[in-house]
Amino acid sequence: MRVTFVVPFVNLTGGIRIVLECANALHDAGHVVTVVYPAWPYRFHFRRRQQLDELRRQLRSPVRVPWLDLRCPLLRVPFVRSRFLPPADVVVATSWPTAHDVARLRPDRGKKVHLVMHHEGGSGPEARIRAVYRLPLHRITISTLVKEALEREFGCPVPDVVPCGVNAGVFCPEGSPQERTVLMLYHPEPRKGAADGWAALSLLRERMPGLRVRMCGTVAPERRPDWIPFSFQPSDAELRRLYSTSAAFLYPSRYEGFSLPPLESMACGCPPVTTRVGAVPEYAVDRGNALVVEPGDVGGMADRLQELLEDRALRDRLSIEGRRTAGRYSAARMAGLLGSALRGSTGGAPARLTGGSGEGIPRSFKGATP
Repeated sequence: MRVTFVVPFVNLTGGIRIVLECANALHDAGHVVTVVYPAWPYRFHFRRRQQLDELRRQLRSPVRVPWLDLRCPLLRVPFVRSRFLPPADVVVATSWPTAHDVARLRPDRGKKVHLVMHHEGGSGPEARIRAVYRLPLHRITISTLVKEALEREFGCPVPDVVPCGVNAGVFCPEGSPQERTVLMLYHPEPRKGAADGWAALSLLRERMPGLRVRMCGTVAPERRPDWIPFSFQPSDAELRRLYSTSAAFLYPSRYEGFSLPPLESMACGCPPVTTRVGAVPEYAVDRGNALVVEPGDVGGMADRLQELLEDRALRDRLSIEGRRTAGRYSAARMAGLLGSALRGSTGGAPARLTGGSGEGIPRSFKGATP
C-alpha cells in the first residue's frame, strides 16, 4: 500500500511524534510511505510577518527530522498541492489545515483520510476548524472519547478508532527512581493544565519540604518557581531517564485526545498521577496501574502524589502493572491497526494483525474489522 502522510510541520509535538512513529512502522512492514510537509507555513495564529520569518527558517534548514530517525522519505514541498505530492493509495491529513488541502487533491493522490487527534479549537479561526468536519474525508481517531465527541457535537461520523502506542525501544526503565521526586511535563496551552500542576506541587511542597520536582518541555515557561528546574527540549534518552528516575509522574491536563505521556511513564516504570482526560479511562485503572483524579482537582493531585511518594509498596505495585499496560499499547500495534484501517478505507481487505491478544484495545475495536 502506498501511503502519504501530510503533516503541518516536523517540530516535536506529541501528535507529530505519533504520526512519524506510525510512518516508520508502516515503512518497516513493507508499505511505501512518504511524509510531506509545506515550506510555506500554515497560518494557525501566525501574523504574515511571522509566516515569512518561518519560511526563511525553513529554507535555511535541511529536510530532516532532527529528533527522530525517520526511515521513510520526507518531502518538503512549497504547498500541499497535487503537483507536489506522489501518487498514492491513501493520503492522510493529520491536522485541520492539512485536511483542507488534502480535500482538494486529485483522486490519484489517494483515498482522502483525516487522522483526528482531537478537536483543535484554539489553534486558529474556529469556523475554519469546524469546517473540516463537513469535508468528504474518511475519518480515523485515536480514542473512543474523541469519536463520540465528534459524532455528538459535529455530526461527523468516525468509522475507526486506532489507539496510540508507546515505542518500547525509546520508553523503558533506565536507572532507579529517586525518593520524593516528581516529574511534570510543561506546555503553555491552558488545556495542558500547567497552572493546576504548579499549584498541586506547591501545595505538596508545603507538606513535604524535601520534595524534588523536575519539569521539562518543548516550550520554556516565561516564569516558574525557582525551586523547579527545567529541561528544555530533552532528547528521547534524557526523557526516558527523567521518567525512569522519578518516583512519580504528574499529568494535570484538562483536555486531550489520547493522553500518551502517562503511558510513556508507565513504560519506564514510573507510576502516574493523571487526570481523567482523553483515553485515560480506556487504559488507566485507578489504584490498578495509576492514580486518577478529575481535571482541575488540585487538592486531589497533591493528595495522590503524597500517598504515592510515602507508600513504597503502592509505587512498586503500580509500576509493575503500568509496565504491563504499556506493553499492550505498543507503537507497532498502533501502526498495524492504522494500516488495517487505511486499507479498509480504500475498500480493500484489512491487513491481518498478528501477535498479542488484543488486550488493552478499546472494546469497540476488539474483534472488529476496521
